[in-house]
Amino acid sequence: MGRLIVLKLGGSIITNKREPFSFNRDVVLRIGKELKSSWPAPLVIVHGGGSFGHPIAEAYEIKKGYQRAEQLKGFVETVSAMRRLNDLVVSTLSDANLPVIGIPPSCTVTTNNGDIETCNFDPIFSAMEIGLVPVMYGDAVFDRKLKFTILSGDTLASYIAMRLKAKQLIFAVDVDGVYGFDRETSRRFLIEELTERVHMNIKYEPTEGDVTGGMFYKVEEALAAARHGVDVYIINGLVPGRIEAVIKGQKVVGTRVKVT
Repeated sequence: MGRLIVLKLGGSIITNKREPFSFNRDVVLRIGKELKSSWPAPLVIVHGGGSFGHPIAEAYEIKKGYQRAEQLKGFVETVSAMRRLNDLVVSTLSDANLPVIGIPPSCTVTTNNGDIETCNFDPIFSAMEIGLVPVMYGDAVFDRKLKFTILSGDTLASYIAMRLKAKQLIFAVDVDGVYGFDRETSRRFLIEELTERVHMNIKYEPTEGDVTGGMFYKVEEALAAARHGVDVYIINGLVPGRIEAVIKGQKVVGTRVKVT
């Protein structure tokens, strides 16, 4: 697994978060073509919920766990919506001639008070062994304490990268990377190398409609993977060529997350 690449596709690039159940097929198809050029390096793809999972999960407060009977409908609807989105992602990547297969976290991952407790890696290993690329996603999952909750795609991607000792973890988002703020000029600037010290001094803006915490928690997961020796990048997945370039080790506009 030393050559493994884990790619997290943000919900903001594969869907339009302002339009429920929208899907950016052209973006996913283009990303699939970029990935095809760097395959067959071991690859696991994880995607976010975007306009499919987040609105339902937020409306039913699924992340807080089981509190009332009507939430059961929301739990089931969230799982169903995410499977629909995963089907769209998988079929589109297949159209780019990338050999992919969807693996639902609701059936393979269990959390305990929100933290991943168990993950069945057998389907992932079996898929990669025969040349398939597993495609997982943020999902509503069963939880030992909360009964159910939301598993962030960022958390899942970081967990897989750490457990399988991946070479790279790439977060593809809808901005160029993580931005800082210059108090003297009142201008935002792209942080090319983000350390823990810098992270703790950044004022992150809340992300409306994102039940998984937005950029702050994305960086938290990125730092966790970096502590385990994974090369971590946050780049703009909407800009053609950047995903392919970072996989190939080329310098790209973006943020590299480092422990020191």
